[in-house]
Amino acid sequence: MIFSLLLSLILAPFLAFLLYSYLGYRFKHASFKLFYQAFFWGILSVILPLLVYWLVDIYGYSKLTSLRRIVFYSFFVIGFIHEFSKFLVLRYFILPAQSFKNPSDGILFSVTVNLGSMSLISILFLTFLPDLPHYILLSNTMVSLIFAVIMGFFVGMGKVRSNRFIDSLTGLFGAAFFHGIYQFIVETNDLKLMIAYLVGSIFIAGLLIYKAIDIADQLKLDKSRP
Repeated sequence: MIFSLLLSLILAPFLAFLLYSYLGYRFKHASFKLFYQAFFWGILSVILPLLVYWLVDIYGYSKLTSLRRIVFYSFFVIGFIHEFSKFLVLRYFILPAQSFKNPSDGILFSVTVNLGSMSLISILFLTFLPDLPHYILLSNTMVSLIFAVIMGFFVGMGKVRSNRFIDSLTGLFGAAFFHGIYQFIVETNDLKLMIAYLVGSIFIAGLLIYKAIDIADQLKLDKSRP
């Protein structure tokens, strides 16, 4: 019980620390200012979802008494609003930086923003919903990495292509859609659908990571040519 509680609290910041440690080992002389900013702004991105949750609860839409309410809650309140708040950070505070160059950087900083967000969300859930099973927080943190990869890849593509607006919206709505599906499955408690969803979404995220690395390598190769 105590172990699962502690793991729920530290999983997101611990993953951020592992990512930071890896980057520090891989790029010994690099500046990590943007990494710190992404994590910090990720924490602040929770403000908008909290405001929306509060309004939804006041007007009674948090009581999921019908399929229509479950869909609205899953895809708009949870999926869209939460991803939109992280998208604002990634698109308008992180993307303009010169060190943000390609989809690989997009995935890296999107994951960092997400881990900052989940660090505070875990604390809030355990504070205000102490009876919530810890495995839900643990699984939410891990699954949220999939949404971060999807958003980061497409937002990052906007840095190497001319249609930044379309790429950014694709990243936002792609992440929100996958987040919404996940929340809908959680609310409907469909185990078989959850397994199929996880297998499919992990496969897609893996493909995007592979593609992002391939694009980064190709950009380096093009830059090195005379």
